[in-house]
Amino acid sequence: MNLVARLRQIAMVGGVETFGVVAGGLAGLLIVNVLPKDQYAAYTFLFACLTLLLGVTDLGLAHCCLPVVGQRARELLWVVGACRQVFRRRWMLLAAGVVIVVPYWFIGSREHGWINAGYLLASVFAMAAVLTSLRDHYLRTVLTILGHVTSLSRIGLISTVVRIALVCAVLALPLGSWAVAGVVAATTAASVASIALMRRDLAARQVPDHRLDAADAKRVDAEVIRIAKPLVLPAIFYQLQGVITVFLVSLFGTSNMMAEVGAFGRLAMALMIVDRVTGILLFPAVARAKPGREVRAIMWRAHLAYLGMMAVLLLSAYLLPQYWILLLGEKYRSMEPLVWMIFLSSILASAAGYAFSSLTVRGATAGQTYSIAVTLAIQSLYLAVIGISDLRSILGFAIATGVANFVFQYGLLILRWRQWGVEEPQSRL
Repeated sequence: MNLVARLRQIAMVGGVETFGVVAGGLAGLLIVNVLPKDQYAAYTFLFACLTLLLGVTDLGLAHCCLPVVGQRARELLWVVGACRQVFRRRWMLLAAGVVIVVPYWFIGSREHGWINAGYLLASVFAMAAVLTSLRDHYLRTVLTILGHVTSLSRIGLISTVVRIALVCAVLALPLGSWAVAGVVAATTAASVASIALMRRDLAARQVPDHRLDAADAKRVDAEVIRIAKPLVLPAIFYQLQGVITVFLVSLFGTSNMMAEVGAFGRLAMALMIVDRVTGILLFPAVARAKPGREVRAIMWRAHLAYLGMMAVLLLSAYLLPQYWILLLGEKYRSMEPLVWMIFLSSILASAAGYAFSSLTVRGATAGQTYSIAVTLAIQSLYLAVIGISDLRSILGFAIATGVANFVFQYGLLILRWRQWGVEEPQSRL
């Protein structure tokens, strides 16, 4: 693909994904502004449980599809069969996730007095959202690897419009204590719509629901184990780290603080634009790239552009926090001095994930276990010296964690840089 065509594709995907993030962000901001703080606190907690449950089904498996497919991305049956084999293991891990997350959900819900009929219904819808999300992720992965970028953008646009329309309808109704259930149901319905559209698109392209034969399935399983094995412990650890702020607040904070943490997370929605565009365009290209000059050229340009955009975003949060806080509403005005902290912690976490994904799409998963020791050391030092007492200290804890992850992941990326000049293609299938 020539430069002009690539730029046109980036502009198209970036424009659609920007609209999707903006529309999704508007839906989120509507939820923040309309829901009372106590209900938004419950919504934040449910969303954290949902995220943790999805994370348990991962354990490194989400990073296996691209390197397993490797340079065989044009072989349609191979792509579908390999992705199906990987996601089969994710469904198997769902039961383990339920065993882990449900006790945490029950203890946290009872501690804050959220358990009532409306909240229980919202929890049921949240579990439905987990099931639809797994199916959605599988179909999206297949379309991404096959290069159907236009279809993905169109489907993403439609599902986003469906979600914001449903959220607006729910918030316009006088649902009272049932409002959280309505909002979660709207998100689940949008995911169902996305699944239906992707299945229809694959059917129109005559993409079969292919299963690998026993020999190929065995080879894929062996490659998945090779790639995912070094990621199991880090995956468990970082799934917990992903919700560590909510976890700390659920144990030591108040419902009001929980609402503030959740509302702050909405401000970092701009990061999602970059994550979505790179997930659709960059990382599949990195996985397919030939070793040597090609993969290194793609990599350094992408990271330079990414870090530059993050720096601009952080500067805006530091110099103009009052404009960002307008998005949340006056009831969150007291949090204005902390805006730069939430952006910094989110940027560090996102950049570390960006470096991590750059490694894993090439099958470079070795050494990730050591990140646990590095992160725990930094966190222990922070707790010993500063401790947890208020929202500022919790955000400081998130920043310290982000620094540890950022330094470690980019350290690994730099170490891999020379090896990529001479390595063989990562997938041996």
